[in-house]
Amino acid sequence: MNKTTFLPVKLKKSDTVPQKIINAAIDLFYERGYEGTSMRSIAQKVAITQAALYYHFRNKEEILYTIVDQFAKDMLLDLRSILLKKKDSIEKLKDTIKIQIFFIKTRRKEVKISIEDKKFLKSELHELIKESERATYRLYRSLIEELKTDGKLRQLDTNTATFGIIGMINWLYHWYKPEKRLTIEEIAEQITDILFCGLINQKKRIDAPT
Repeated sequence: MNKTTFLPVKLKKSDTVPQKIINAAIDLFYERGYEGTSMRSIAQKVAITQAALYYHFRNKEEILYTIVDQFAKDMLLDLRSILLKKKDSIEKLKDTIKIQIFFIKTRRKEVKISIEDKKFLKSELHELIKESERATYRLYRSLIEELKTDGKLRQLDTNTATFGIIGMINWLYHWYKPEKRLTIEEIAEQITDILFCGLINQKKRIDAPT
């Protein structure tokens, strides 16, 4: 039996109904989770019939895939734009990290959905999303390799460093609260400082007795 290939719905500015469906699904998936959201509730939020909803999307999984796929591509496009603007390897990596962190402020709902709800995609769709994630991983790894080539990297395993950066950024959305003391810009600065400089103040470091 041939596998059914799902492709993301291509949204254009003129396609107001599909975009409204996506926007409504983003709100509902964020508030209720993927499992807690029905196609009926999405249709009700958009104020269309379920028949009209199924005209644009075959099922709820296709909606989820479209959300995650579009977000992954938008983020990767912005991350790659840094590579074209910056020449210094350190500044490129710093700005790439900050750009990804800022997505937690500007598109927080999609960050949550992409991290938490992608597990509900079937294997074929999940693999397509994994390829976008691998592209992001390769981008960060290439920047770290560039640091290594420039002689600016400590003796670190590049895989560990790459996963460490991505993991730290992805976990941020769990605890970042816009209403708290620090802004996302301040948090981005502190995270890049931690990633680049570590936690220990070398001037205050007390060596263990030999």
